[in-house]
Amino acid sequence: MLLYFGSESVWALSLLGLILVLAAIIAIQAHRGRVRGGNEELPGMTGEVTQASDARGRARALVRGEIWQVYADTPLKLGQSVRVRAEHGLMLKVEPVPERDVSLGEPS
Repeated sequence: MLLYFGSESVWALSLLGLILVLAAIIAIQAHRGRVRGGNEELPGMTGEVTQASDARGRARALVRGEIWQVYADTPLKLGQSVRVRAEHGLMLKVEPVPERDVSLGEPS
């Protein structure tokens, strides 16, 4: 093979083969990793209540720039900071955040 292609071609083909093997390894690792995006990243984020709790204990809150229907174990007040604990379809379970612990919508 060395006589037919020359030494430069062998090095080029070897380098191309190495690049393809590394690309395949990276692609396999990326495919195995768990996708984390969309609503899956909501738990841990903080938001602000835009509508106080009603008689059923539901309220609305601004989380990640979107208005969500939320519920909590305690009544929520307008302007109160909340942290998302879980996501159930289009509703979020939240808990009040102490005023000193607000982190601008980022997960804690």
